[in-house]
Amino acid sequence: MSETVKILESCDDCGACVRTCAFLRHYCDTPRELAKRFKRNLLENIEIPYSCSLCGLCQRICHLDLHPGGMCLETREKIFQTQQRDALPNDFVYDYIIPRLKRFRNHQIFSTSPVFTLSKVGTDNKHTPKSVFFPGCSLPAYSPRLVLKAHAYLQKKIPGIGIVLNCCGKPSQDLGDKDRFQRIFEGTLKGFSRLGIEEVVVACINCHKIFREDSDIKVRTIYEIMTEMGLPESISGDGQEITIHDSCPARYRPEIRNAVRTLTSQMNFKTEEMKFKNEVTQCCGAGGCSPLGNTALADRHTKARIAQSKGLIISYCAHCRERFSIYGPSLHILDLIFGNSSMKHIEEYHDSWRNWLNRWYLKKRFQLMKM
Repeated sequence: MSETVKILESCDDCGACVRTCAFLRHYCDTPRELAKRFKRNLLENIEIPYSCSLCGLCQRICHLDLHPGGMCLETREKIFQTQQRDALPNDFVYDYIIPRLKRFRNHQIFSTSPVFTLSKVGTDNKHTPKSVFFPGCSLPAYSPRLVLKAHAYLQKKIPGIGIVLNCCGKPSQDLGDKDRFQRIFEGTLKGFSRLGIEEVVVACINCHKIFREDSDIKVRTIYEIMTEMGLPESISGDGQEITIHDSCPARYRPEIRNAVRTLTSQMNFKTEEMKFKNEVTQCCGAGGCSPLGNTALADRHTKARIAQSKGLIISYCAHCRERFSIYGPSLHILDLIFGNSSMKHIEEYHDSWRNWLNRWYLKKRFQLMKM
């Protein structure tokens, strides 16, 4: 049964999800209102389904386990299914129905192009399973230095670990473009199979979610590995106050959330918590490609999230860090671990051209490197 039908038939209008979610408060008094609109006409107001962050908080709050965010994703998918059903030209949705999506389509095309992708496996065959570090898109775009440092650390802990620079395809999945997502992700998995890769170490929580839910490959985060095997060196935050933001894909992954907090504690930072944390964490304001739906609403969401912080915001998602940096000081946890926390860096916000240049530069560095 579709999420739209479930909500139409089962929602009791208690309002719990609406009180918790800025998106729902903005567009409805009850999710059933949205369900009726989506069922009546998918294209009645194309902004609405694309303004949801797809964070999953609504489902976590709902006592009936209904999922308004899932209904929004389902509506996005139906828009693309219309293109296939009516045998419309490829990319018809991007070019004619919702042109604002082109930015993310182009991101997916560039991210998976040979200009920015690389697969390089280590030569140490004694260690099994054969592992690679998969840093994702946002972290290489933000800081090639952090990716290089992280890989160097992993090489010491997991000798022979390789590197794969690519995209998992989650932006396409969030847009509702299931065909493009499947092409991207299946291509990635086939590449892993050709290289004999059995384990993927990720720094991106979105990538972790995709590999965990859509494949059978073993996946771990670098944060869990650091908790198990130790930090690269003795680091002291001297009691500096920081606030941890839990990324939405880690909502049901306590092992990841706990690993991050263990690391900040070991580094002697004073960790403060936001009002909404752990399983009831809120989105940074950029999840689910939501800024392309309603930019003003996404901006208000980000500012409200920042208002919950009591110090420098630390995230373990590079995309969240970038979003917060528009309005205030924000760092990635790897900045703390590898000593990349100058004031200039805290206040830095990269534009898209710098991001692509960083990714190209990182590929060139790894091409010259021996594994």
